Amino acid sequence: MANQDICFTEPYRPYGADIKETRPYSPCRAACPAHTDVQAYVGLIAQGKYTEAFEVITSVNPIASVCSMICHHPCEQSCRRCGIDEPLAVRHLKRFAIEQSADYRRARRKLAQKTRGKSVGIIGSGPSGLTAARDLMDMGYSVTIYERQPVLGGMLAVAIPPYRLPREVLKEDIDDVVSKGLEVKTGFEVGKDAKLDDLAKKHGAVLVAIGLSQSRSLNIPGVDGPGVLLAIPYLEDVAFGRKPDLGKSVLVIGGGNVAMDVARSARRLGVEKVEMVCLENEQEIPAWKWEVDEAVEEAVKINYRWGPKAVVRENGKVTGLEVTKVLSVFDANKRFAPTFDPSTTTVLKADTIIVTIGQMSKNDLFTDSAVKMMNGRVEWNKNTQQSTGKNIFVAGEVVTGPGSAIAAVANGRRAALAMHLFLQGEAIEGKLPAQEKEKIGQMPSEVVEKVAKVPRQKIRHMEPAVRVKTMKHFEEGYTEKEALEEAGRCRGCGGGAVVDQKKCMACLTCMRVCPYGAPVVEAYSTIRPEYCQACGLCAPECPAEAISMVSYDVKEIRKSMAAAVGQVDAKRSEPLLVAFVCTNKMCAHGVNLPKNYRVFPVHCTSRIDVLDILKAFETGADGVAVVRCGDTNCKYEKIEPRVNARAKRGRELIKALGMEPERIGVLAASSACGEFSEAVKKIGIRSK
Repeated sequence: MANQDICFTEPYRPYGADIKETRPYSPCRAACPAHTDVQAYVGLIAQGKYTEAFEVITSVNPIASVCSMICHHPCEQSCRRCGIDEPLAVRHLKRFAIEQSADYRRARRKLAQKTRGKSVGIIGSGPSGLTAARDLMDMGYSVTIYERQPVLGGMLAVAIPPYRLPREVLKEDIDDVVSKGLEVKTGFEVGKDAKLDDLAKKHGAVLVAIGLSQSRSLNIPGVDGPGVLLAIPYLEDVAFGRKPDLGKSVLVIGGGNVAMDVARSARRLGVEKVEMVCLENEQEIPAWKWEVDEAVEEAVKINYRWGPKAVVRENGKVTGLEVTKVLSVFDANKRFAPTFDPSTTTVLKADTIIVTIGQMSKNDLFTDSAVKMMNGRVEWNKNTQQSTGKNIFVAGEVVTGPGSAIAAVANGRRAALAMHLFLQGEAIEGKLPAQEKEKIGQMPSEVVEKVAKVPRQKIRHMEPAVRVKTMKHFEEGYTEKEALEEAGRCRGCGGGAVVDQKKCMACLTCMRVCPYGAPVVEAYSTIRPEYCQACGLCAPECPAEAISMVSYDVKEIRKSMAAAVGQVDAKRSEPLLVAFVCTNKMCAHGVNLPKNYRVFPVHCTSRIDVLDILKAFETGADGVAVVRCGDTNCKYEKIEPRVNARAKRGRELIKALGMEPERIGVLAASSACGEFSEAVKKIGIRSK
C-alpha cells in the first residue's frame, strides 16, 4: 500500500501474514467478504492459542462476536472439505476462540491515540459504521457516531431477535469499539436534530452508514389498518421487550431470513399457529437452509408458491390473506418476474399478518443536502466510497443493497481507508483493496482419495419444544475437546510449502517424500498449492533448506528452545524432558504430561527436524519424546517412516556425542510419557 503511515492496531500478526498477500488465498478466506484469515486462526485454535486466534479474527472484524452467532459463513460453503466429507465448522470455532478470550479482550481495551488532529462523523452504528469507527480511531482520528436509536448496534440491536443474537454478545463488540475513545450520540436523528451538511462542515469527513432500516409494504387491498404489521417495527418491539398483540395465529408474508426471524419470534411470543407464505418453492426460497430447517422444527408451516392478493377483513378485523397460485418466480434470464394462475386462489386464515418482503433505507437525512439521489438511491462511486457531497462518504446497505453483516464490515473498512486517504489529501481511486481475491483451486481427486473422512463436530441445540418458549440463545457452543477436534480437521489450505528458487538444487527430494504429489521439479521445484496439504514433511528433508512453510517458521522451535528448556543441571532430581506433541489428536484428548516435560505442540510430528531434536539436548534436556497421534489417527499420509528415520538419525548423532541413544523416544500415545520419563531417569541426569 502506498501510504506507509496507515496503521491499524494489530498487536498480533500470524506468521506468514505478509507472504499470504502475495499468494492465492485459501478458499475460505477468499469467500469471506472481510477476508478473515481463517486458516491462521483455526490453526492457532488447534494449538490451544486462543487469544492469538482472537487477535487474528478481530484484526479485520470488530463485530466478530456477532458474526460468531449470526454469520451466514460463506467460508464454510467454500471449504475444500466439502469435497471430502463436511465443511469445517468455522463459525463455531470462531465463537469458541472468542469466548475463551473474554478476560483477555476486556483487559486489552484502551484509548486509541488521537494523532491526526482531525475528526470524523459517522451516521449509523451498524456493522459498517462500527467498523469504520474502529479503523479510523486506530489510525488516529477523533470519531463521533450519530445513532437514531437509543442504543448502538443499528439493525443488529433492533432487528435481530435475542434468541439468535444475545444482547450481551453484541455489547462485547460495541464495548471494544467504544473503549477506544468513541464519542457516542444516541437518540440523534440526522435531518431532524442536525442537517447532514452541517455535520459535513463540523467534521473533516462524514460517513453515512445507515443501512436498510425501513420495511417495505405491499400494494394490495386491505393491507392498511390494524392487524397488519411491518417486519422492522415488529422486530424492534421484540428487541426492546415490547410484546405486540398477535392473536392466536400469525401469517408471515415473505421467504427471506428476516421472515424467518419474524416467524420464529412469533412462536417465542406464545403464538401456537405460525405460518409463512412465499412466492418461491423449496429450492428457490431465499432464506438460508438451516434457518428454514430450524423454523420447521419449531412448527412453523411454510406455504410455498403462493402470492398475496388481498388482506381479508371482517368488520375491519383481519381474518386471513387471499393468495394466488404462483406459476413461476423468475424468467428465462433468472430475473425476478413472478407469474400467477388467477384461477387458483385460496384464503390462509390468520389474526395477524406481518409483511416481510424487503427493506429500504430511510433517506430523509439527504433532503436539502449535497448528496444527490437518483431513483430513490444515493449516487456514489464504489471505487472511492464517495457520494456527490465533497467530504461525505457512504458505506453498507444504504448503497450496496441487502447483504450480510460481514459484507457490511468489509465495506466499512474500505470506507475508513478511503476517508483516511481523503483527509490526508491523497487520491483514493485505485488504492482501495480488491474485493475479489485469487484463491486456491479445488482439491484434485487423487488428493481427495488420500484424505481420511472425519465427521464434523455437531452443535447441540435446545429441543424445539423448549426453545420456542424462550428468547434465550438456543445453540450451545463447543467444549474445548470438541473445538480442538474440529480445528484438527482443517487441511491448512494456503499455509503450505513454498520454495526459495535461489536455493533449490532440483534434487527431487521433495517429490520423493511428498505423499500428495504437490511438488513439480523442472529447473527448480514448485509446490502446487491446490495439492499441498501443509503437512510440512518436505521442509526438514530438503538438503538445501530451500523449503519454508507459509503457516509457521520452520526454525521457530529452535529459536524458542533455550528459553523453554534452560541448561544442563546435574542437581535435578527428575529428568528434564522435551516433548514434541502432535496437536491433531493428542491436544484434543487433553495431554496432561508430568511437570518435568517442556511441551512443544506441533500440528504434526512431520515438521520435527533432526536439528530440533539436537537443539533440545544442546539447551539442557535429558531426553526428547516425539509424541505422535498414531497412524490410525494421523491426518496425513506416510508420516511414520519419516518421523522414525529422523529419530533414528538423532539417536546416531547423540551416540556419537557420547550420550545414550535411548534418550530419544517416539511415542504413540501421551500415556507412555510417564514410562519414558522413568526410563530416562534410570539412564541418569546429564552432567554435561
